Amino acid sequence: MTLSVRHKLVGAALLALIAPLLAAAQGASAATAARVLLGVAAAGGLVFWFLRARGGLGTSKFKTAPRLAVVQRVGLSQRTGLALIEVDGKPYLVIHGDGFAKISPARRPTRVTTRLALETLTSLSEGAPS
Repeated sequence: MTLSVRHKLVGAALLALIAPLLAAAQGASAATAARVLLGVAAAGGLVFWFLRARGGLGTSKFKTAPRLAVVQRVGLSQRTGLALIEVDGKPYLVIHGDGFAKISPARRPTRVTTRLALETLTSLSEGAPS
């Protein structure tokens, strides 16, 4: 069962209210109970911070594909270049240089068959019994 943020906050608030009362009933002072509660909260905050800094908390198993990816770059001259990029899975050619850039949609690569493969396919289809 996954608890929502609201449920977690209500639980923490109830624990903060009930813990000193239980400690006072057991003979500990309210100041001692407050110090223990504050120490536990600080330790929990540090653990949360370390886990989040490592990237182990709040990340999903599945990584989303980057929206923009530079597939290939080629220098045309000292000041101009050509880049093949993909934005949301669509390819674009970008010609860029000092103070300008031109973007045009690129075609997807098509499958090229050799002449030998075409001749083999036609000879197989002609010689096959119907």
